[in-house]
Amino acid sequence: MNLVIVGCGAAGATAAQFARKNDRKAEIKIFEKGKYPEYSKCALPLVISGELSPESVIEFDEEWFEKSNIELHLNTEVSSIDFDRRVVTTPDSEEKYDSLIIATGASPFSPVKPGGRTYFLRSLDDAVAIRKEAERSRKAVVVGAGLIGLEVAEALVKIGIDVTVLEFMPDLLLTMVDRDVARIVRERIGNDVEMLFGHRVTEIKEGERMEVAAVDGEGREVTIKCDFVIVAAGNRANAGIAGNLSSDGRAIDVNERCETSVENVYAVGDCTRYRDILGNDIQVGLGSVAVRQGIVAGTNAVGGNRTMPPLVNARTTKIFGIEIAAAGPLNMEHMLTGKFNGSTLPEYMGGEEIFIKVHADKKGRILGAQAVGPGAAQRIDRFSLAINTGLTLEQFMDAETSYAPVVAPVIDASYIACEIAGRRIR
Repeated sequence: MNLVIVGCGAAGATAAQFARKNDRKAEIKIFEKGKYPEYSKCALPLVISGELSPESVIEFDEEWFEKSNIELHLNTEVSSIDFDRRVVTTPDSEEKYDSLIIATGASPFSPVKPGGRTYFLRSLDDAVAIRKEAERSRKAVVVGAGLIGLEVAEALVKIGIDVTVLEFMPDLLLTMVDRDVARIVRERIGNDVEMLFGHRVTEIKEGERMEVAAVDGEGREVTIKCDFVIVAAGNRANAGIAGNLSSDGRAIDVNERCETSVENVYAVGDCTRYRDILGNDIQVGLGSVAVRQGIVAGTNAVGGNRTMPPLVNARTTKIFGIEIAAAGPLNMEHMLTGKFNGSTLPEYMGGEEIFIKVHADKKGRILGAQAVGPGAAQRIDRFSLAINTGLTLEQFMDAETSYAPVVAPVIDASYIACEIAGRRIR
């Protein structure tokens, strides 16, 4: 068995790891165009803030690959793939494969032509460069108030940078949570960072100081001067090398085994598109999903048999001290909805505020949930399991949960949110 993997990010490295676990004799080669082995891209904002060193975020170093008998080629970009001949081409060689896993990731998107001291955060080198720029700067503009944009904004605020966030959408995190939940997050953030919503960036000008021009929803222009700019306006799948494996040229279509339309060719991570719990095809964009795809593809590429359930997209972050988490599709207000603002502990223990929102279909089957507050991620993980296993609101509430006044309430806020949603069934 000769397995070739294109890309050594979270998905590609995990695929190699599980291929090796399932086949000790397979010849495994990874071709990575960057200079680093697998590292945590989700931890890059912590490199900017100085809370982590660049070296500490490398999860699988070159020694690990060597010990695992996996041939790692860094600084080596695959230029083409011949699916008929089962050959990948690099600058130095042609490599034959029996199975191929494409893990080429995604690249940042910019709404305007970037200029001068404009940065994106997609790689470890990007994080190091932003940190160096921040050390000689006072003012920054972040374009985009999504998960990455706000994590970067927080990192810069931590090291004393004055930050303005410009967002085209009417509120923050609208690809992560519903608008009513976004409003709760924004109110809790308060004045920690300046945010301007409904502003479309029209130009980034280079000069002694950078200038970012934007227009609001009523056509009024605003110009912000700064020392540098970070664009966090989303990513586009790196699917060009895949040819006709993409139905629309944007992302690579995969099935539950992470197989593409070509036999023995798999794809994983941010370059792929897969179905969610409602049957909609969506682009993969979470590191957690990429790792799980890597497990599936790595196992199957060497003869195993594993499958991926439909995507729930369980997601979480913590910005400006506020924990936020969600699972399932957004904007399902037409479904049964329950909202509750409760406490993480019994009232007499002085717990902290926790907000829960849950969606279910007309039969009570749970389809999504969102949470803001301490322990949000743990609560959403319970909802994620409920969604994956098809639990109803009543079944979720029937689950026995632990209780101690110093740790958890008898009845959690997530139970009460489900109860409120369930009242609409009757």
